[in-house]
Amino acid sequence: MSGTLHPIYGLAIAAIAAGLFPPAATAQSAPVPEGDPTLEITQFALHVTDATGRPSYQLEGTRLREFGRNGPQYIDDPRLDLLDARGLEWRWTAPEALYRRDRARLELFGPTLGLQPARDDRVRTEIDSRDVQVDTETLIATSEQRATLRQPGLLHSGVGLRLDSRADTMVLFSDVYTRYSQSSEEDAANAPATPLAE
Repeated sequence: MSGTLHPIYGLAIAAIAAGLFPPAATAQSAPVPEGDPTLEITQFALHVTDATGRPSYQLEGTRLREFGRNGPQYIDDPRLDLLDARGLEWRWTAPEALYRRDRARLELFGPTLGLQPARDDRVRTEIDSRDVQVDTETLIATSEQRATLRQPGLLHSGVGLRLDSRADTMVLFSDVYTRYSQSSEEDAANAPATPLAE
C-alpha cells in the first residue's frame, strides 16, 4: 500500500493510491421499519461518559424512534459531538441517522457535515460527505462516499474516508484532488462535486 502523509494545520492527511478503495457507493436512506415505534422521544439529548466519568460524546436530535426494546434507534436531524478533555473535538450532522448502541455505531445518512473548530494553532476544518459512520468508542469516522476537507487555503477531496479523531489523522482512498491557495477562499471551479453542493 502506497500513500503520502500530509500534516496540514494539525490534521495529518494520507492520500492513498487509487484502486485500493471501491468507487463511491450509492447514497442511502435510514432503513426505518414498518409499524409503530416502541419508544419515541422528541428533542432528545444523550450524554455519554467514559469509564473515568469524563464526557465522551453527546448525541442530540429532533426525534428518536426505537423499534423493540434496546433495538436500533432512528434519529431525525442528528448532531453528534465528539468530546475530548478540552471540549468539542468534532461535530457531525446529517438529516437522519441510525444509532446502534450494542455496536457503538452511529450511521449518518444523506449529506453529512463534519466540523472541527479552531483551537490554539489549529484552524477550523470542515468535511462534507455522505453516509458517514462513526464508531462511538474509537471515535473513528468512515465513509465510502466522496469526502471534501476544507481549511483556509486548502481543499482536499477524495473517495473513501477514514478520520481518526483521537490520532488527528484523515485518509482519503482514491480519486484524490488537492489544491492549495494563498487566500482563505477556495475557488472550487476545478474541484470535484461535493454532496452539499449538489
